Amino acid sequence: MCGVQSVKKRSQAPSLTRKRLQDDRIAELLDIAAEVFIAEGFAAASTNKMARLANASKTTFYSRFPTKKDLFLAVIERRMTAIFEQVARFSERVSIESTLREFGENVIRIALSPEQISLVRMVSMESGRYPELAKRFFENGPKRGEDSLAAYLSRQITLARLRDEDPLMMARNLMSLITGSPVRWFVLGFDPQPLSERALKKHVADVVTLFLRAYGGVNTGTA
Repeated sequence: MCGVQSVKKRSQAPSLTRKRLQDDRIAELLDIAAEVFIAEGFAAASTNKMARLANASKTTFYSRFPTKKDLFLAVIERRMTAIFEQVARFSERVSIESTLREFGENVIRIALSPEQISLVRMVSMESGRYPELAKRFFENGPKRGEDSLAAYLSRQITLARLRDEDPLMMARNLMSLITGSPVRWFVLGFDPQPLSERALKKHVADVVTLFLRAYGGVNTGTA
């Protein structure tokens, strides 16, 4: 019996290795595609150039992503998932104020990054022809962020650290305050200068203070 199990394990190992290599290759292709999309825009982006930079054939791209839209959707999902994993880190061991400040600073740094601004502009420009782009962007980015933040706020409500209000609405209010004017006007090009690190931290600190004045509970200290 042990011999049979050993044979199965040995037979499964090459398959797992191939899958890992395939996944790594797909990730590499998507990262290169993202660079080209961000640099050149959706319409001008060339799959031929992507293939050349990735040392892959155009057939390789089309076998996995039949259209440029499919490829861009995959790029959106990969990028927004990476951002979500970077931002949605809610600690139960430190104060709500510290946790929300760190969250807000991470959100606004990413939102004001040239790569994210280019992505948002592309999604906005192409969403008329391809509504699924905006839908997928929202589901993999803002919605996941809101839901994760709402879950954290819900736990704080249970611990009487926040008022008993709708946690999803609270999350949306906080996100709106964090990414309101600083992001909106910068994306539209009305404010050509991004926030300095000092200004960014002050903006987020003021937002969190305002949020806790509105929703603070009996105990907002550490767990």
